[in-house]
Amino acid sequence: MRSWRRNRETGLEAELRANRPEPSRELVHQLEARVHQDGRRARGTFRVAVVSAVVVGMLAALGSAGGLGYAATGAGNAVNKAKRIVHVHGVTQVHKSAARDQYSRNRAKCRKGTKRVRGKCKKIKKARGVNFRRPPFTG
Repeated sequence: MRSWRRNRETGLEAELRANRPEPSRELVHQLEARVHQDGRRARGTFRVAVVSAVVVGMLAALGSAGGLGYAATGAGNAVNKAKRIVHVHGVTQVHKSAARDQYSRNRAKCRKGTKRVRGKCKKIKKARGVNFRRPPFTG
């Protein structure tokens, strides 16, 4: 499959390109001399002067209306917010919470006749006297 762009120049187009008019050498040399004489320094310094005058005028207008202080405060606030965002915080652990109590590791159970008191298994004192059982079945 051939692309329509591959052979761009047909016979007529090639002939027209070969016979197109070119500027004379004298005209080219005159244009070069004119460009070298004008230079870019004059235009560059004028642009810098205009831009600096506009900036000075804006600063004077903002200074008289209190806008510089407002802008400085806004910039300071933006810096503070950026510092807070970028600052690396450590992991916060909550030591006493309902979730920690509910999902904490299972502790080893105490043996029969003992009870956990402040993290340790202690022996339970048995009540002396009457054994508390269910009442007898009366039918």
